[in-house]
Amino acid sequence: MSLSSVSLQPRINTGRSALWLLAGLTMLFLLAPIAVIIVVSFNDTTLFSFPPSRWSLRWYHALWESRAWREAGWFSLWLASLVALASLLIGVPAAYGLAKGRFPGRRLAEALLISPMVVPVIVLALGLYMLFSKLGLIGTSTSLFLAHTLLALPVVIVIVGAAFRRLDGSIELAARSCGASFPRAFWHIVLPAIRPALISAGAFAFLTSFDEVVLTLFLGGPRTTTLPKKIWESVKFELDPSLTAVSTILIIVSIAALLLVEVARRSRVQRLAKEVL
Repeated sequence: MSLSSVSLQPRINTGRSALWLLAGLTMLFLLAPIAVIIVVSFNDTTLFSFPPSRWSLRWYHALWESRAWREAGWFSLWLASLVALASLLIGVPAAYGLAKGRFPGRRLAEALLISPMVVPVIVLALGLYMLFSKLGLIGTSTSLFLAHTLLALPVVIVIVGAAFRRLDGSIELAARSCGASFPRAFWHIVLPAIRPALISAGAFAFLTSFDEVVLTLFLGGPRTTTLPKKIWESVKFELDPSLTAVSTILIIVSIAALLLVEVARRSRVQRLAKEVL
């Protein structure tokens, strides 16, 4: 080892330590508000005091006993599940065609399909309001389903399209050469090969719909109140401590979806490692 490398080693260690310290402080800055919300949700008083003077599940019980909160929560789960399913059914074939196809206007078609991800949500909500008002769909669950699917579809196309581009095309060609039809090869060969991407795309499409509030405010009505919309209304018109419990539940749902994505990714890596060995 040369003298120059020996003299540089303390500087490298110092820089690495400083980088870890900066990363830790950044994570603390981002996670501290979430931790405060979770802790305050177990408060027994009507005040948003931190730390709680008495610990209780009072606001979780109040949340469960409230019909308005229950209906909003179940409607959000139902809507987000349908949106995730529809986004996969539409987005997977579209992503395959964009990744594997060679046709005129492919770039334009891809730009149009992912444009809802680029256009501000408020602009998209205004345009959909003008369209759905002429069709008489304002205030219906159909309008929310169509709008949320339109917003979640680009997420599926981007994630699944990247997986299709990384996939070795010879696997599908081998199945086709053995006599498998295109639908059979696609279902039994291509889709299992990108299963982690499908799970990730479905999870993010679910979260896109589950957390959306702007489109719901424009297109929803009294009978189509989602959980984010109910939270927005509670923050605007009243100060309900149940909001901390709702926020904690939303955090848990988001973490669960991300853990599902991570489990799918690790299972894929382990399976590839076993195949290599």
